[in-house]
Amino acid sequence: MTFISIILPTYCESGNIAKLIKALIKQTKLQFKIHKLEIIVIDDNSPDRTAQEVKKLIKQKLPVKLFVRKNKRGLATAIGLGIKKSKGNIIALMDTDFNHQPKDLPKLLKPILNQQADLVIGSRYVPGGGMHITEANKLQFFLSKYGNFFVNRILLNLPVHESLSGFVAFKRTILNNLNVDKIFQGYGEYCIQFLYKVHRQGVKIAEVPVIYGRRRWGQSKSKLVKMTINYLKTAVLLRLGR
Repeated sequence: MTFISIILPTYCESGNIAKLIKALIKQTKLQFKIHKLEIIVIDDNSPDRTAQEVKKLIKQKLPVKLFVRKNKRGLATAIGLGIKKSKGNIIALMDTDFNHQPKDLPKLLKPILNQQADLVIGSRYVPGGGMHITEANKLQFFLSKYGNFFVNRILLNLPVHESLSGFVAFKRTILNNLNVDKIFQGYGEYCIQFLYKVHRQGVKIAEVPVIYGRRRWGQSKSKLVKMTINYLKTAVLLRLGR
């Protein structure tokens, strides 16, 4: 039986979350004969009523589960909790601001459902992938693209173009020998740690091209300089075996 769990970490995404969930349900129903689907929202007690928007969908009997964390906050730990709460044999991780587009999720799931890969990354840096470049995000794109190359190919010898995507689908079985609590810490550096660990275990990894969308509502929580430093630090520590 195909059972897909989609993990959505949220903080102040009340204008996006309902639209995103409905779009994800539509895409999975259109593309696949999925026996079961669950969408797990981990909300860090958003003051903008994000949780209330999710509760409205639950009342409509949509396949959504909500967990509100009142004493803890953070992207990676929210994803880790979502994984623990999930039941699916395939797990998908994605952002909730439409940066990762619902229409691309089937592209990540197909190689897994067809037994071609154990883990699939939605990548901006393979042929056909990309993102909308503006004056505001030119520096972010430059640092991300060449930072990925340095981390993946030079420091960690990962067979991927992008290890910071956060748009990932994988078989639950690859978690069997991993410490989820240890890996899913910090902000986006969890993705580097996760890919490094599974690659060393011989997991079959694939990448599919995606075009990053534009945030439809609200403001980004990313802090570029801090993220860059943390990602490089994480990669160096992994290289040193720590």
